[in-house]
Amino acid sequence: LDKSKTYLIVGLGLLGGRYAQVLSSHGYHVTGIARSRETIDYALQHEYIAEGATENFDALVTGADCIIFGLYYFLLEWVKQYGHLIQPGTMVTDVSGVKRGVVEPVQAALPEGVEFIASHPMAGRETSGITHSAEVNFAPANFIITPTDKNTQAGIDWCHALAE
Repeated sequence: LDKSKTYLIVGLGLLGGRYAQVLSSHGYHVTGIARSRETIDYALQHEYIAEGATENFDALVTGADCIIFGLYYFLLEWVKQYGHLIQPGTMVTDVSGVKRGVVEPVQAALPEGVEFIASHPMAGRETSGITHSAEVNFAPANFIITPTDKNTQAGIDWCHALAE
């Protein structure tokens, strides 16, 4: 993965928070979007993200090179509302275990030149929220990538690198 790129995490819950924590701890520039100010404040205080917002986050979206969605049930709704802000060339993935009925509509709703490659780190827990994200253990052997015919080999490789 390229450390000169900006990684935006949309949804800083259990898995999104863990992505932010791990990427930041390895020197990547990470920003975040969450529904609650408390989550953003927690992520900033623990240095999981360099910048975050709950609203007025257009600049975070347009400035992202890579986006990881931790929205679970709200992914398609979010993409329909804000997807137009995502810039061509941006790599996008998610953490949701639900793929059927979501992947193709998300791919269709994103702007031309944005690649969405669905994935799922099999790392969920019975707890939730960013305050429990440090407890999550990502293991590449338990990471599922579900490419479609719309994905490039570069996108698949990027997702593999993210898993590692």
